[in-house]
Amino acid sequence: MRRLENIYRLGIKELFSLRHDIVLLILIGWSFTFAIYTAATGMSHDLHNASIAIVDDDRSQLSARIREAFLPPYFRKPEMISFGDIDPGMDDGRYTFVIVIPPKFEADVLAGRQPAIQVNIDATAMMQAGIGDGYISNILSQEIATFVNGAPSKSVYPVVLKTRYAFNPNITSS
Repeated sequence: MRRLENIYRLGIKELFSLRHDIVLLILIGWSFTFAIYTAATGMSHDLHNASIAIVDDDRSQLSARIREAFLPPYFRKPEMISFGDIDPGMDDGRYTFVIVIPPKFEADVLAGRQPAIQVNIDATAMMQAGIGDGYISNILSQEIATFVNGAPSKSVYPVVLKTRYAFNPNITSS
């Protein structure tokens, strides 16, 4: 009982001395109000309205489907550019992502070959670049599988991954 009484008296003593320290009171007030609010709303972990450009050297039905698959709110409408406009556009900050579709891409896909699509990413926006890379990979995979198979492919894996969000069911960053 004596320990609790000592703790109580020391706590009261600290509170009385705190009322004279204005700077510390302001810091405590700020850290439990505005600091929490700015951390929750300041930085987004979502991909929103990302600028994207496409260099389409194939001009096929598949490349048109890929171009139309990048939809708002994640991406802006893709701009069609030439290969020589990639570096100036990314250096100026006009594009965060540039997708290069090679010539004869559709023919190679239909022939069973595995042609490569080049994705250039401006990594100065690190959070957006990392998230956007995953989105672009998924969009490209789905569109190619839908084009080849007529429906989205259903891969069979020995393990099924189910992701559940306990405290943020809408998966919004704020």
